[in-house]
Amino acid sequence: MRQWCRNAAHVAALELRQVLSHPLEWLCGFAAPVFWCVVLLFAFNSGVMTGLPVGLVDADGSALSRQAVSALSAIPSIELKSFASAEDADEALRARRTYATITLPKNFELDQKRGRGAPVSLEINKTYYAVGTILEVDVKTALSSLKLSSLAVRSTAQSGGSFRENAARLRASIPDVLFMGNVSFNFVAYLLPTFIPGLMALGALLGFVCMLTREWREGGLRELIDEAGESVSAAMVGKFIPWVSVWLVLISVWTAGWAGWAGWGAAGPILFWFTAGWLLILSMAALTSLAVALAPSWVIALSASICLIAPTFPFTGFSFPLDAMTPGARLFGLLLPLTHYLEAQAQIWILGSPLDAVAKTQLEMLVFPVLCFAISIPLLTARVRKWERRERMSENLTVSAEKDDAFSDAPDRPRTGFLAAFGLTLRHAFLSRDTIAILGGAVAFYLIFYGWPYGTQQVEGIPVGIVDLDRSAAAGRFISALEAAPAADVRFVVHSAAEGMDAFRRRTADVLVTIPPEYTEDLARGRNTTIHVLGNGAYPVKARAVQGAVSGVVGDARSRIDLASVMTPGADGTMMKAATLSAPGVLVTYRFNEISGYGNFTVPLVGPVIVQAVLLMGIGMSVGGWLYRRPRRNFVRDVVARPWCEGLGLFFAYWSIAFGWLLYMQGFGFLFGEYGAMANPPAVLLVCALYAAAVVAFGLTIVTTVRSNAWTAPLTVIISAPALFISGAVWPVENMHPLAAGVAQILPSTPGIYASAAAAQDGAVLADVLPACAHLLLLTVLYGSFFLMRVGAIEEFPRKLSVNDID
Repeated sequence: MRQWCRNAAHVAALELRQVLSHPLEWLCGFAAPVFWCVVLLFAFNSGVMTGLPVGLVDADGSALSRQAVSALSAIPSIELKSFASAEDADEALRARRTYATITLPKNFELDQKRGRGAPVSLEINKTYYAVGTILEVDVKTALSSLKLSSLAVRSTAQSGGSFRENAARLRASIPDVLFMGNVSFNFVAYLLPTFIPGLMALGALLGFVCMLTREWREGGLRELIDEAGESVSAAMVGKFIPWVSVWLVLISVWTAGWAGWAGWGAAGPILFWFTAGWLLILSMAALTSLAVALAPSWVIALSASICLIAPTFPFTGFSFPLDAMTPGARLFGLLLPLTHYLEAQAQIWILGSPLDAVAKTQLEMLVFPVLCFAISIPLLTARVRKWERRERMSENLTVSAEKDDAFSDAPDRPRTGFLAAFGLTLRHAFLSRDTIAILGGAVAFYLIFYGWPYGTQQVEGIPVGIVDLDRSAAAGRFISALEAAPAADVRFVVHSAAEGMDAFRRRTADVLVTIPPEYTEDLARGRNTTIHVLGNGAYPVKARAVQGAVSGVVGDARSRIDLASVMTPGADGTMMKAATLSAPGVLVTYRFNEISGYGNFTVPLVGPVIVQAVLLMGIGMSVGGWLYRRPRRNFVRDVVARPWCEGLGLFFAYWSIAFGWLLYMQGFGFLFGEYGAMANPPAVLLVCALYAAAVVAFGLTIVTTVRSNAWTAPLTVIISAPALFISGAVWPVENMHPLAAGVAQILPSTPGIYASAAAAQDGAVLADVLPACAHLLLLTVLYGSFFLMRVGAIEEFPRKLSVNDID
């Protein structure tokens, strides 16, 4: 055992020297993921949405409408933009110049005086779900406050007494929601604790795969085994040690920084927060070992690992609850290490869960590395021995390949030409076992796969606990009504606040609803009362959904009591006035995502990112491999020698692939998922053509910079999640940090997501998407020019051909 440890340590030292002496490895394996983590750290600024442009159409122009405008202008999240007509406001809404439109109807003041209660119209662009939700809550809250103030003033004028006394007798029972650990619902606290560890886990996985397959890919396996004393396990463990150590340190620094320096603290023992992070990184190492042990080629090992881990964020339940997913999607989410890490993090950071509950989650996380390593180590040992034998064949394969006409660089051979280069690029890209799945089906797969967790569209079945401190018939009716609400799955009803809080901390329920002790008496006497909703700040979507359900229940109950008050002889006059006086309400209309569905919001915005990620990886794996192989194919030699001819043929071959998949996405993909599509077909076609060109040019720039397919995946795949969040699709560009906003401009997905959503879902006119199209054209010219100038300087690598390089 001592000798085995020395062998593993010796290999670890060799691996460390290898990484430090090859900047490309540590730049792609460590620096790139850390860079994107830093971008996300800055992206959300203070984490509070402010100054969002909202259209205003005041068709009344009365004193009361000006009063309503004044109340709306005081909302920090809103910056009102006045429009002369509803048509102008609608055009701005479609083009994302505004996120919502507020309309004060004609005769607004007159209808209020007549008791008709003419509503304020609020139209929300639900293509941008997160922004729209914040605006809806803030506008409703402002108008509700205005309504209560109006009722209190009118009641005071008619029946006397003080304003405060009358304000307390309006029978308002709006639920009070509190997010434990994130009281002000800050998006920094909501998003970063999920995305930073998730990006670190993905970056670690990508680096692990590229590191573990290096000798399989480049040769040198026999020398590695010799250095490890003929012990395959010592060689594999030694290779992992430097990489795992760095990532363990990085995730520990993140945890300490978030809980300490950032000031978010920890409600439980922070040691278990650290161990959860370590287990997450070890799980990535174990999954890497299993993928490499089972895959027929190193490219497929890398692709399989990415397929499993890269799109996992929606399956973790942080944005769309696991409880609301279909059974299959929920099961898949529970098989992901990141899902359990987020649960462990919430237990320590927010809930302060009992140690037995914490230990249970940690043991669940421990299953991943133990099980995967137990399966993979014997398989990997056998495969490494097989690779050793195959490596001895490399010299013969090299000689054989050099004699092949496809590789022979005879001086008098004819040049390939533009059309032939176009055709050969398509042929070799699609017929390779390593890239056919990427370029031939990954977009279709991911459009379905990414929409899978959002199949139900609405948040339903949230585990709810109820603390009934009133124990009355009215409280029982409230509980029965809440049990009938689709959003709530009532798990328990207790009559002790301490008992309810203990169950909440153990996550027996994710939302705790408390009925106050004088609930019935307050309603009967016409006094205001409050239903308390307590949610887990790590999963705020659940509390918001239950808050909506509770609002519906108490609203119905209040209406029934108000009606009874009016119709009951001898009822108190103040109660009757509170039931009959009218004040401005709000009529909400969801635009472009009429059902306010999560799938309708997520998939159309993620779709362009999927195409970008797939093309970047496909170009990196194929073109990078062609440039790296020795000897090169003749058409690749011609691409290098004549980039303005064969190089353009290669460019347009990949452009046709990208354009085809974008048309598939905009047509069948979005129509099949009923996400909304082709609202403005000419604009959609133009956007697809330019976006495809920008993505291909970007991919070719990356691959000609890296010069091989070995380390392009860690550089390109890690972009996907940050690309979505700094594009303005989730977090508004008006509140984006300048650093993140600047970085976003170099990515084709930033103008691509906006232009695609505006043209395909929102039906914006062509003129409104032309600035984004110009942005895409500029990126195409810049990246395309870099590729054409750079590709000619890439010399052939002086290495032997390995078995894995032969198609």
